[in-house]
Amino acid sequence: MRFLLLFILVFVSVLNAHAQHANLLLGNNYSSNFNYLIYNDDSNYHTSFKPLIKSDLKFDVDLAIEESNSSDYSNWYLRKIFSEHFIILKGEDFRVIASPIINLSKGREVNESKNIFTNTRGFIVEGDLGKKISFFSSFTENQSVFPNYMDEFIRDNRVVPGQGYARDFKETGFDYAMSSGYVSYRENKMFAVQFGHGKHFIGDGYRSLLLSDNTFNYPYLRIQTTFWKVQYTNLYSEFQDINYFSNNGLANYDQMGYAKKYMSAHYLSVNITKKLNISLFESVIWRMNHAPGSNGFDVNYLNPIAMLRPIEFSVNSPDNVLVGVNGKYKLPLSSYLYGQLVLDEFSLNDLKQSNGFWANKFGYQLGFKMFNALKVENLTFQTEYNFVRPYTYAHHNPQQNYAHYNQPLAHPLGANFSELLLMVNYRWKRWEVDGKIIFAKYGSSSANDSISYGNDLYESTGTFEEPNGFVYAGRPSDFGIEMYQGNLTTVDLKNFNIAYVVNPRTNFKVNLGITLRDFESEETEMQTKFINFGIKSDLFNHYYDF
Repeated sequence: MRFLLLFILVFVSVLNAHAQHANLLLGNNYSSNFNYLIYNDDSNYHTSFKPLIKSDLKFDVDLAIEESNSSDYSNWYLRKIFSEHFIILKGEDFRVIASPIINLSKGREVNESKNIFTNTRGFIVEGDLGKKISFFSSFTENQSVFPNYMDEFIRDNRVVPGQGYARDFKETGFDYAMSSGYVSYRENKMFAVQFGHGKHFIGDGYRSLLLSDNTFNYPYLRIQTTFWKVQYTNLYSEFQDINYFSNNGLANYDQMGYAKKYMSAHYLSVNITKKLNISLFESVIWRMNHAPGSNGFDVNYLNPIAMLRPIEFSVNSPDNVLVGVNGKYKLPLSSYLYGQLVLDEFSLNDLKQSNGFWANKFGYQLGFKMFNALKVENLTFQTEYNFVRPYTYAHHNPQQNYAHYNQPLAHPLGANFSELLLMVNYRWKRWEVDGKIIFAKYGSSSANDSISYGNDLYESTGTFEEPNGFVYAGRPSDFGIEMYQGNLTTVDLKNFNIAYVVNPRTNFKVNLGITLRDFESEETEMQTKFINFGIKSDLFNHYYDF
């Protein structure tokens, strides 16, 4: 905190106005009461590359929160509890806000008679320095005991979904921490640059098949160019494979950190009309410069405009290239259709022959969202369908898959799945009700089967040998690849929450929730029923619904 105050004092002397180039927080629930302002008929925003930068919006986010949760407290203590950030520093040419992050919840996993809890402490700090600079930082320290299916996932993957490395806590729990932060610089309305450690989301739905905030944070450089009806974004990121050294028989003390890989991505968003937006996405994942004896960042992929696929081909590279399309069309009654198409590899001739060629790796998303549904104010309805073919996002060399920190960078189910979601959200004053139903089906490898059926991105798409001699068996065949091949698994998840928002600035709420989950595969079944009650700062997305 002392360092932060010193940083502010140094810059305040040379900066001379108020900025607001910080990001809109990614949490779906945090922005649910003013999302209609972003997606309404009169707006013409580029909405699909998130987090949005506040200075791209024509309305004041803080004012929108205040109007949706109006209250007037003359007492300082009441204002801090119910309507303001804990710390507010303002001057002629700077602004800094800070608040604690809290999640104290307890519950019961009924089927296994297991007590569950989460204990989270942390903070957020956000500020503007002059006309051109904004910054953000957050940190959380957590201890949790999770319900049965989450506990199994964490022990298998060594990570809490989206929140970092899981260390043992007592006998049944986990200890984990996460920090994020960035600095934004905006020279003018056209150019914005941001360097930080965090997450991104591409799309207008609940899930993304292009890039999601499903994983742990990562370092990144984001360059955004906006003009006319166009917004063009460059994203350069560094990801980690936390299994590589241990899988190859290397002790932790032999290496500094985890094995690294990099992504260069381009995203072109075009508002063709006020109702129709079409966006194009391309990315490449690579581990190293493939010149003999050379390691590190491949400068060929720094080009901010050139198409990545021709570059990858021209340097005879085995890197992992992904392309996609995102679309959104506004409908009457404050609603819109949205969708995505992702292509990893593709053979049109084989697709026409319907021969189940393994390298036809693609996926698509279709969705619909309506604000003020059934003419009920603040009632939001959303439905979404996701479908991804086997082996999409995976790679011959598993270290070049489209994943980070033991989780997929797109959908939490990886590939070889389909999913249907139905979601409802209703707000009345500070009361909030959420309901969610998810039906998912996928095919995975069996417990004692080394063959990859296209679901796990950390398996090879073909026969691949690690440096220590371990060989991945790869796919079962080149043709006849079908959806849900392997161990057929179904997931039926239902979730219901009711909450009272105590402080809308940090979305701090008292929450009561119940989750019912039925998991069934050809090998096992698992039923989950848990109830939880607590208080929490609901600012970030935690995807436990898989």
